[in-house]
Amino acid sequence: MCGIAGLLWRDGQRAGDATLVGAMCDALRHRGPDDEGVWADGPAAIGMRRLSIIDLAGGHQPIFNETGRIGVVMNGEIYNYRALREQLLARGHVLRTHSDTEVLVHLYEDYGEHLVEHLRGMFAFAIWDADRGTLLLGRDHFGIKPLYVAEGHGFVAFASELKALVAVGATSREIDGEALDLYLQLGYVPAPWSIFRDVRKLLPAHTLTIRRGESPRQRCYWQLPTGTVDPGGDVVAYVREALDDAVAAHLVADVPIAAFLSGGIDSSAVVSGMAGMGYASRAFTARYHGSGAEGTDEVPLARALANRYGLPLTVVDVEPAVQDLLSPICHALDEPLADESAVPTWILSQAVAASYKVVLAGTGGDELFGGYRRHRGLALADRWNRVPPLVRRGVSRLAQAIPEPRNGSLSITRLKRFVRAGNGTPVERYADFVARLGPAEFTAVRPQGRGDRHTAHFGALGAPGTADGALRSALRIDYGCYLPDDILALSDRVSSAHSLEVRVPFVDVRLVERLFTLPDHYRIRGSVQKWVLREAVRPRLTPNHFTAPKRGFVGPTASWLRNEMRAVLEDELAAARMQRLGLFDVRAIGELLQAHTTRRANHESTLWALMVFSLWHGHYVEQQPAVPQLTVPRLAP
Repeated sequence: MCGIAGLLWRDGQRAGDATLVGAMCDALRHRGPDDEGVWADGPAAIGMRRLSIIDLAGGHQPIFNETGRIGVVMNGEIYNYRALREQLLARGHVLRTHSDTEVLVHLYEDYGEHLVEHLRGMFAFAIWDADRGTLLLGRDHFGIKPLYVAEGHGFVAFASELKALVAVGATSREIDGEALDLYLQLGYVPAPWSIFRDVRKLLPAHTLTIRRGESPRQRCYWQLPTGTVDPGGDVVAYVREALDDAVAAHLVADVPIAAFLSGGIDSSAVVSGMAGMGYASRAFTARYHGSGAEGTDEVPLARALANRYGLPLTVVDVEPAVQDLLSPICHALDEPLADESAVPTWILSQAVAASYKVVLAGTGGDELFGGYRRHRGLALADRWNRVPPLVRRGVSRLAQAIPEPRNGSLSITRLKRFVRAGNGTPVERYADFVARLGPAEFTAVRPQGRGDRHTAHFGALGAPGTADGALRSALRIDYGCYLPDDILALSDRVSSAHSLEVRVPFVDVRLVERLFTLPDHYRIRGSVQKWVLREAVRPRLTPNHFTAPKRGFVGPTASWLRNEMRAVLEDELAAARMQRLGLFDVRAIGELLQAHTTRRANHESTLWALMVFSLWHGHYVEQQPAVPQLTVPRLAP
């Protein structure tokens, strides 16, 4: 893991400034405390901060080709770099290190922008070709590693995190209204948007080529496979072998690797796979405390698995008194991101980083195998659509009249959403399933916005797979935005804040290419979700793993907001504070807050999103960045 940054003056008349890029890298110091490097040549400068994981002594960046005229900086890991290195040596290339980063610059010599098609890994990189005056940016297949790009005033600037662009004034920090609408509905800002109008995120599986005198050219180099392929034979064994291959690939490192372990199937599958290969990893699991913590404890399941394989287990306590953590978490996240799992991820990452640089996680299993409640909802919706329309409308009206339970349960809310979403296309139903607010609620909270932007975005993401059916169209949407822009973005920013690299074997291009086209009956069979994965790892886990309810990696948020965190919630959503922001309806927010705190309804997702936005706004918009005093002009007014 590293942090990369750079700047290219488009007119070619101004020289690349190492001091400016160095200041950007300073803002990324947490991503790479072990090393730093900046190279300026012609109108360009590229730089990095390094967390040393592969070739600890020889992997200093930037790394150059044989002539020293092509340089690269990279954030991430290339898991097949050893095979690529041997191929390059056989073709006559001279490699001076054993770093995975070095293979990129030599692959570029052979394949140009098509080098990405040979990579298996998680990465964001920048290659400056001084002879051709070309800057090439690339991002991995699933967007595991971030890359922000800002254009304006004759320059293109890029960085692993938004805060590096803010630090040098590369953005005006003007809120993008479309992005804000998307955030309010989804809880995150999907690429290519960023929360700032003049900054965009490079899409996953894309490269961006920038040459003097030409418009930047973006290219998609990979897409999820289409169609349905039944491999035949023993499909359970086929899935097990594919998963083991992915886990083995992610164990490439010159430092020890730990593991996140909950009581869920996904993280347990990764840890048991590691153990089966003889990798005795220490596992870390979270235990919640405070109001509403009953029923969230997965420590017994984690301990049972650890004991089965003789692995040491560290239990990390997550207390509800996390008010002081919310501000640094929101700063670390770069953009407003309303995923409550940021809190336990922060606390776990801090604990793991005290002894390790790398940790494996079970992220991505639900997206590949259809593990979310909304995925099953799509299957049920097909049956619901066969009910006569008159009956559906009547049931929907009755459901909307049911009062919300005072115990904070979301079951009634989900029922109302399901019957409301019973009509329309699968993409429209899916958009309604994941929306945090109904149309009327959105308009009440943000009258100047549009609450249907996510539906149009989902339609574009799901379109290439319409022949796959409703479920895999939904999985395409998850891979297109929820996975990279919510859970992977959260994992990257929060862990990087503690100089920790998180690896995700389920989000592996070879694994996904082999398993995404599996027929849907291997994913959802009756009431059982992720059926084929569960069967693949059944011999490796305990019986209790298959009867435990799906909990997700979050704490008792609704209860915490009513009790331990109520003070910070009411402070951030105070009428005077919301009035100053000028982005939301003050009265509507007050009504949501009162309904939640008096237990008349559960508005945890909307209130958490608004609270996170307020905290983020204080860091990134209201505070003035300390812009370095340089000989070049400010990048943005």
